[in-house]
Amino acid sequence: MQLFQRRRWVDPDRLAEGFAAFVQQLAWINEHTDLEMAAWRRTDGHHRGAILATTTYDDHGWFLAEVVRLQTLADYGPINEATAALTVGEDTFERWDASAGLPIYWDLGDAFTQVTVPEGAPSPAAGATSWRNAEGAEGRIAWLLNHHIPTAVAPRGRWESWTRSH
Repeated sequence: MQLFQRRRWVDPDRLAEGFAAFVQQLAWINEHTDLEMAAWRRTDGHHRGAILATTTYDDHGWFLAEVVRLQTLADYGPINEATAALTVGEDTFERWDASAGLPIYWDLGDAFTQVTVPEGAPSPAAGATSWRNAEGAEGRIAWLLNHHIPTAVAPRGRWESWTRSH
């Protein structure tokens, strides 16, 4: 299984409108494709406007073909542009390969914490699921947890807490 993540930032002066447009965009994508995108808001620290789109899949070729098909749909351009107009900075993309033994119906639930550290770093907590980098975060591994890690015990690296918006 692979996990795709697209990170964006809503304009801090237009948070409510930006979050709504982002959720609407992913709902539209889900209605018109098989990508099954989820929308997330960052809930830790002072990261106003941090949003994340995710999906999981087994076949990267299928994923790329579905994205190409999405971009050819006539109504996608306006909904994508409406969201883009409310975001700032550059989007970042990351793709992760699941560790062996991940249950077939695994999902992120309604909230999760992601700790992204250098490859080889030990698990930050019992029950963490490890993901090897496939693209976008070279030399890193991501540990996903279904609970929050206090900053005092979080390993060095990027750590983020997310709550599902859609």
